[in-house]
Amino acid sequence: MFMKIKKIAAVLLLLALCLGLCSCGYNPKTVGTVTDPEGRKIDITCGQYLIAQYESLVSILNSAGASGQIDLVKLLDTEYEGGTIRDYIRSRLPDILLRRAVTDYLYDKTDLGDDTATKIYYDNYIQNDWASNSNSFLQNGIGFDSFRNYELQMLKAAQIPYVLYGKGGEQELSEEYVNDFIAEKCGRFTYISLPYRKVMDVGLTDEEKKELRSYAEQILAACETEGIPAHGSAKNVIASAAQEFTVKYQSMLGYEQEMESITYDYQRRVIGDGTFTEAQYEQMFKAAPGEFVLVDGGDGLYIIAYRSELDPEEDTYDKLFNEAIVYVAGEQFQSYVEEKAKGFSIELDPKAVEYYSPDKIVFSR
Repeated sequence: MFMKIKKIAAVLLLLALCLGLCSCGYNPKTVGTVTDPEGRKIDITCGQYLIAQYESLVSILNSAGASGQIDLVKLLDTEYEGGTIRDYIRSRLPDILLRRAVTDYLYDKTDLGDDTATKIYYDNYIQNDWASNSNSFLQNGIGFDSFRNYELQMLKAAQIPYVLYGKGGEQELSEEYVNDFIAEKCGRFTYISLPYRKVMDVGLTDEEKKELRSYAEQILAACETEGIPAHGSAKNVIASAAQEFTVKYQSMLGYEQEMESITYDYQRRVIGDGTFTEAQYEQMFKAAPGEFVLVDGGDGLYIIAYRSELDPEEDTYDKLFNEAIVYVAGEQFQSYVEEKAKGFSIELDPKAVEYYSPDKIVFSR
């Protein structure tokens, strides 16, 4: 009897040791759940959590223009938005994860996922992106499936507005709105960009910027004098007026600047498409068709622009309708997602959140 008790005690001791080893090896596969408006619970995998956390840090570093080796502990302890970067990342993750769940939910309500060509495009895009960035993700414990899901959510978010604001959509854009958008925010321009950058991306001095502005004004005057008929096209007019730039400013820039590489002809631009700043667009759109203007965007470029009428064959209503969708999405879609998110809830496991701390990020630039 005594021997049996000893054996039971030995088994219990072994079990206790095993449990102790398991707790030391704590490695949760999920970090929490999201509950959708229908009451369905969706697991948040550790991969989804880790990639959202990693991308949040990358976003902060990119916005700060950080480069070179990063001291992660020092970085996470840096004051940011009323706390530390570590606090900020942790506070933002629930909202990021919730919005991504909303994206999946909204996308599943469409028939976009049934399109074979779209699936092939998505798969090729994701495979190429993974080939370029897999090392960074793998060293942070993020596998391909988690990466694929994350990338898909971004691609889905870009497609949903076409259903939401498109023909027959929940918030279909009216013909009146699209026509006003075309009249007020679409134009074609020919322009030359005069960089504030020397060789090796060295910036111009204040004196050199003044000199460049003076020359830009000379180009503008020459364009206005010659007019379009003299050379047959706005691009030729600008290139001819700016030709002296290739000689006079070679030494200042430290490299040869061909007119062809900095002169752009008849490019359609839409306010808000990100090509230029809002201030640049406002100045460009003040120009009447046929008029040259000097645009000072304050971002290191002077653009001499010629505005022309839209091309009736290329700039069709349907094409510009889609561009209006992109513009509206940039202005309103985020708010739409936030409103929809009110029907969802998220619950994170504090122990899992602590386990997957930002301090474990492996980051090198």
